[in-house]
Amino acid sequence: MPAVFLKSVPRAADLPESSKPQIAMLGRSNVGKSSLINHLAGTGKLARVSVTPGLTRTINLYDFDGRYLLVDLPGYGYSRTAGSREGRFEGMLGEYLSEANQLKLVLLVIDGRHGFQESDRHVLNQMTDVGLPVVVVLNKTDKLSKAEAARALRDVKDEYPNARCLSHSTASTEGLGELRDIIEKTVRGAAG
Repeated sequence: MPAVFLKSVPRAADLPESSKPQIAMLGRSNVGKSSLINHLAGTGKLARVSVTPGLTRTINLYDFDGRYLLVDLPGYGYSRTAGSREGRFEGMLGEYLSEANQLKLVLLVIDGRHGFQESDRHVLNQMTDVGLPVVVVLNKTDKLSKAEAARALRDVKDEYPNARCLSHSTASTEGLGELRDIIEKTVRGAAG
């Protein structure tokens, strides 16, 4: 079974019950999470990609090969809409974490061109404080020179030496195999 979109829900409590391992994807608005989902799935049509940041306000759920669920949480850090999106994100993240009994891995996606922002640090610290395994995915590295991409990855590793990090580009296969391997090991470990 290929990767399929299951549903969008406004609240974590509305996610369907499942015993499948969950992989959560977090990141600021416009870091390329939808493109990364499509890259993992091997199709450009699974997740809707938008050039306007901050449009996704729901939790999007994808089933990958009938083996695990990828949970795409709304982007944070972009507040062009009325009200506090940051506050809504914080509430949604906390609600999801309290409901997600099958959460096995968090993919924290950051834009390689900008590196860690304060909100990324906050989220990474939250995840590590509750003991969740996190992989930092330095995305959009195709928009950097090789030297810039290497420096951006080194900066992340210098700031968070214990974090697992990798570079990723949807314009090539850079990081795709490594990310799939990490997910596969996580899913196999959850099943074992």
